[in-house]
Amino acid sequence: MYKTLLVFDNYDLLEEIKKLSIWGDSSEFEITDVVSDGVSAYRKIRENRYDLVITEIRIMGIDGLQLLRNVKKEGICSHIVLCSEFEDFNYARQGIILGAYDYFVKPFDETLFFSMFNRIKNETFGGEATGIYYAEEVMNYFERRDTGIYDYISNMIEEVYNTGEDILKADKKVRSICKAVIDDVFNHNDWLDLYIVQEDFYSFDGINERNQNSYKKRYKDIICNLFDEYCELFPNCNNSKIYEVIQYILNNPENNLKQKDIATELYINSSYLSTVFPAQTGIRFVDYLTTVKLKRAVWLLKETNMKITDIAERLDYKDIGYFSRLFKNKYKLPPSAYRLSDGDDYQI
Repeated sequence: MYKTLLVFDNYDLLEEIKKLSIWGDSSEFEITDVVSDGVSAYRKIRENRYDLVITEIRIMGIDGLQLLRNVKKEGICSHIVLCSEFEDFNYARQGIILGAYDYFVKPFDETLFFSMFNRIKNETFGGEATGIYYAEEVMNYFERRDTGIYDYISNMIEEVYNTGEDILKADKKVRSICKAVIDDVFNHNDWLDLYIVQEDFYSFDGINERNQNSYKKRYKDIICNLFDEYCELFPNCNNSKIYEVIQYILNNPENNLKQKDIATELYINSSYLSTVFPAQTGIRFVDYLTTVKLKRAVWLLKETNMKITDIAERLDYKDIGYFSRLFKNKYKLPPSAYRLSDGDDYQI
């Protein structure tokens, strides 16, 4: 359902709007909240994400036109509709100048409301279609482990922001692309949950005209960081046996992962594995094992209360000092300090 906020000081006018046969399944729009003054409305809009705001012009606090002006300036809602009990050309003209999405006057015509709802839905659908295209293109870069993704993400974000849409709509589209990519990567690689918490990507505190450039960089960093993690854990290879080895390691980071034991488990010649693995991936087998185990250690440090000695033992490191040196060499902090730090900051 599309969320709608109604802002009406006139009780009779509010009831007339609410009684129209335009809400619910027939339109997919629902009345989510109702307030009677401009100050409360402004606060609600800043705290929530509404698809549509219908506001009476003459309301207490700040009037409908000032509310429209404030909301459009901050880019926090794309669809602000003005409503009045009496037709007033000056109000309508000011609303158009300020960027009102529509203007309704009594007696209300339900067909006009349905027409407006369809315009909003068509805009959303168009945004989703574009988002799907971009997300699929980004996923192709993941599949190829193609470092051209860094430039592609930058260009994609600029294209979306330069379509002429307001900040909120552009930002919503970019976020939907990021979320689609993140969801696809995790959905197609179940093992990734052993190393990264997917939900860590989805924190968001809002964009406006003042911070949009920092958020452009933020979105790029999120996808590119995920790409880097993905490529380090899942190096590209064209050999089915090596692919099988990689999948086995990624899905069993706490198993006995000695080269000879893996070779035996997967019916591969150990000498073949030691020779072909680096030729296919560009990484020595022992170095790859260390990378996977340390990334699993990071997850255990952040997501559990396990003692560091227990984590080391669980990952088959008998010497805690050796484990700590390996960890510090990769992450620049010993395990105990890393646990207290922010670690990798993925959130959008």
